[in-house]
Amino acid sequence: MTEGTRANRSGFRLESWVEDHLAECGYNEVSAKAFMEQTAGDEPCFAKQCVIGKSIYGTKRKVDFVLSHPELWPAGLVIQCKWQASSGSVDEKYPYEVACINHLSLPTIIVLDGGGYKPGAKAWLLGQAGFGHLLHVFDMGQFARFCSRGEV
Repeated sequence: MTEGTRANRSGFRLESWVEDHLAECGYNEVSAKAFMEQTAGDEPCFAKQCVIGKSIYGTKRKVDFVLSHPELWPAGLVIQCKWQASSGSVDEKYPYEVACINHLSLPTIIVLDGGGYKPGAKAWLLGQAGFGHLLHVFDMGQFARFCSRGEV
């Protein structure tokens, strides 16, 4: 198995883990099309791999999760999953990710785990949280606590 295949599987597992937490918090999955067409949802819902607008390059901006909650997140919340188990170039993409987050108007949380990112890259990304539209950068444990407190 190649490193890329392993990384994709690990990233998928992180997304599945986040999906499970959203379901435990009472969110129902809907298609990306249904999510984008709804105007005012009465129930908490989420869509996976949803195009929410344009990137800073003018291309389609697809996110891992976009969710809506009538009380907590009526305008929506994006959750991006970043798994990095071994050193590589993925952490060099963090500035692009933050620029795209701030280009759009939806508040965003990044779930970052795996331990393979460069320490300086993680520190930089953590330092971006709380500015613009990037609300938080959580590891899996922090995200689980955020969910258990009813904040998602």
